[in-house]
Amino acid sequence: MQYETIILELLSRVQKLEEEVASLKDSNISINEHSSRKNIKVTPEMTKLCYEKAKEIYYNSYLKSTDLAQEISDATGMNVNTANMNIISIVQMLKGEGYNRILSSDSLDICLELIYEEFGRGGLGKALYATKQHIIYLNSIGTPTGKLLAIYNKYENKLK
Repeated sequence: MQYETIILELLSRVQKLEEEVASLKDSNISINEHSSRKNIKVTPEMTKLCYEKAKEIYYNSYLKSTDLAQEISDATGMNVNTANMNIISIVQMLKGEGYNRILSSDSLDICLELIYEEFGRGGLGKALYATKQHIIYLNSIGTPTGKLLAIYNKYENKLK
């Protein structure tokens, strides 16, 4: 059994619960408290920072993704659980192993481009294999994959 897959699934559930709790809070929460809890759209800069932190783990498996995710959250306001799941997914892409955390199509595009630029065709091949496994997983649970598949095809064409 792959523990990283289980951890990703649990982190995804925790994130959903956090989002539900935040939406149920009363309206008396001060603006400052509420803004620190609201979901912030993942920006290209956040994705690039997650990619850089994922590379650190890829090269040094003793680093903890949770610590690096906290750094990203502190620096950008990104949800710490989202940052952690993105880091873990990107590490899996770098290793060529399937991942279960849904990356946005924009984030996937950025990551595949960065991997291709830095690791070349071999690195892109591993990342595409991992992404293919991810798409198969998403299809198995009934999640639409059209945008992810389009990004996958875009980069698969670079290997031809």
